[in-house]
Amino acid sequence: MKNLILDFFLTISGISAASGLVYQNNHLYLIADNSYYLYDFSLNERALSKIRLDENAIDLENIAKAKKPDFESIAYDQGKYYIYGSGSTPNRNTRITYEKEANAEDFSSIYHHLQQKFDVDQDNFNIEGVIHTADEIWFFNRGNGQKSQNGIFKINKVNPEESSFIPIQLPLINEVQTAFTDAILIADTVYFIAAAEASNSTYLDGEIAGTILGKFNKNTPMQLETTLIPGKHKFEGITLKERSDKKLTFLLCEDPDDDKMEAIIYSLTIDQ
Repeated sequence: MKNLILDFFLTISGISAASGLVYQNNHLYLIADNSYYLYDFSLNERALSKIRLDENAIDLENIAKAKKPDFESIAYDQGKYYIYGSGSTPNRNTRITYEKEANAEDFSSIYHHLQQKFDVDQDNFNIEGVIHTADEIWFFNRGNGQKSQNGIFKINKVNPEESSFIPIQLPLINEVQTAFTDAILIADTVYFIAAAEASNSTYLDGEIAGTILGKFNKNTPMQLETTLIPGKHKFEGITLKERSDKKLTFLLCEDPDDDKMEAIIYSLTIDQ
């Protein structure tokens, strides 16, 4: 990956702790790990609207760490948005499907199956990115627990018991281990981001060392190409904005681990 250019794109007021985003029809759809909203930002109108994801929730934004749903992953698949809790604690196991209304599912049994089958315990299980393929769902585990178990869980959409796990060795930034924070599939190539944070916990934040951009062919996930994104950013979401024969432009959202009600979006352009 050559000629990587990172630029400020925009600031969206009214969102705290952005953790994932999807670009669709000149709208940005964002989630936050401490919120029960799907945020819809119109780039044409420069206006933000909020879609409620749980009619029973009392607290909807800036939810305390112990109670938050920890929505970390979002994917768009055949007209629907799929939003996943991280699974890092027992109350973070919800999947929301949104088309014209929001529907919640308890993913506890699926997450528990993955932990048991592939020996990734609760302290090391932390889903931060998701890709929907034609017949599978790929979960990107953020290996910031004690065992640093970065890897990709794959489950069959029809029968989640049909599953696999691919451990992935990611590089260090200044002696700090990087860990998956999001991923997308473009044609046959997976592009991912992975942040380095000086913490051995899936629950507690640490000092940020930076984020890498990586890629691999979907059929050879252990053959990685990675590059360091400029600056010490903790990027948690990636989506494709523009594609040409020569360049790709992504949008990235950052979680600076503060209480500001704003989401800063960056553009990242690379040569293909």
